[in-house]
Amino acid sequence: MMKTDRMPSAFGSCGGLSGVRSTLAFRRTAASLIAAIFFLSAVSFSGFLSGGIAEEQDAPSGFVLVKIILVAGNAAVTDTGLDVQKDEAYFFSAEGTVSLQRDNPVATCGPEGLGLRTMQQPLPDQNLGALIGKIRERIEVSEDGQTGEKTQRDVGRYFFVGKSKMVAELPAGHLLLGINENVCGDNEGSFEVKIYQKRAG
Repeated sequence: MMKTDRMPSAFGSCGGLSGVRSTLAFRRTAASLIAAIFFLSAVSFSGFLSGGIAEEQDAPSGFVLVKIILVAGNAAVTDTGLDVQKDEAYFFSAEGTVSLQRDNPVATCGPEGLGLRTMQQPLPDQNLGALIGKIRERIEVSEDGQTGEKTQRDVGRYFFVGKSKMVAELPAGHLLLGINENVCGDNEGSFEVKIYQKRAG
C-alpha cells in the first residue's frame, strides 16, 4: 500500500491545537494591551483638556483668567501691565511663600501675611507681608529745591488681596500688586497670582 505524505492538520494534532490556542491567547493579550493604551491616552487627553478649564474653575462664575504673574517679595510693587476701568470687577487667587527677613524661617508667610501689624505698612489694618493691590490713578513728580533731584510717587488706592479676593468698584487706573510692607529690600520669595476679570454683560 502506497504511503502518502499528508500535512498535519492544525486541528488534528495536539501540537497544532496548542499552537492555535497560544496564537489566540497572544492576540487577546495584544488586543487588551491596545485597548488599555487607548483608554489611558483618552484619559490623559481628557485630563489635558480639563486642565485648561481648571484655571477657570478657580474663580467665581462669570470670571475669565486674564493674567498670571509673579509678585516678588523684595519689590515695593509689581506691575501687572493691566489697566482697570472704573467699577470693573476682578478676582485674585494667590499661592506661594515670602520671607520678610532673609534666612529667618519665623518670618515666612503665605499671601495672608504674618499675624503682625505695624503702622509702617501701606495697609496698617491688615497683616504684615500680605498680598495687596494698588490702583495707580496718577504719578506725582516733585523736585528738590536745593539739589534739583526729581522724585515721583504713585497716587492711588490700596486694597487687600490675601489668598483669594474679589474686588469691585475700583477706580480707573493701572493695576499694581505688592507686599504689605514698606521695607522689603531684605525679603525673598514670591507669590504666584492669577488675575481674573468679570465678563462684560
